[in-house]
Amino acid sequence: MTEGRWIVFEDESGAALAGVVRRTWGQRGTTPVIKLNGSRGDRENMVAFVAYRPGFEPRLLVWHKSREGYTKEHFPLLLTMLHARLGGPVTLVWDNYSSHTSAGVREWAEGQERWLRIVQLPPYAPELNPVELLWKIVKDLLANRAFRSIRELAEAADAALSKIKQAPHLLRGFLAGTGLVLLE
Repeated sequence: MTEGRWIVFEDESGAALAGVVRRTWGQRGTTPVIKLNGSRGDRENMVAFVAYRPGFEPRLLVWHKSREGYTKEHFPLLLTMLHARLGGPVTLVWDNYSSHTSAGVREWAEGQERWLRIVQLPPYAPELNPVELLWKIVKDLLANRAFRSIRELAEAADAALSKIKQAPHLLRGFLAGTGLVLLE
């Protein structure tokens, strides 16, 4: 069924310089207040592709950049780089984000049919995307930390993603966590 194709799931996420607090200590009966300095609007935006193919270790490919997010203008280049890194045909599974479904991306994809097939996830079905489980781990690794600069946040995100890249058992677990099965 996969005909030697990579089955690739994609999703975007971001982390804010302000950070996420998941746990804190405080005096009983007093709500802790965390004061933040600097630009709280700075973000590290990430796009991840988790690739599966029978007979191969799963792979994680990630690109990230500071401040501005990924738009419909970025996806043709990202998918071209994905194809070059995987070296084979791709069936891409992604959500209904407006940049994915834009006329420009659809038109570009039609010209790539020799190596690219696109499957849209059903609306409001993040539980079917293994990349959602990746983001949970990344955000757990970034939580409860105070970053002094967007560069420091980017380095921490890169370190978290690099740690996951080196753990194929986690990538297999993300797929298992969706209940989906890769057929040989």
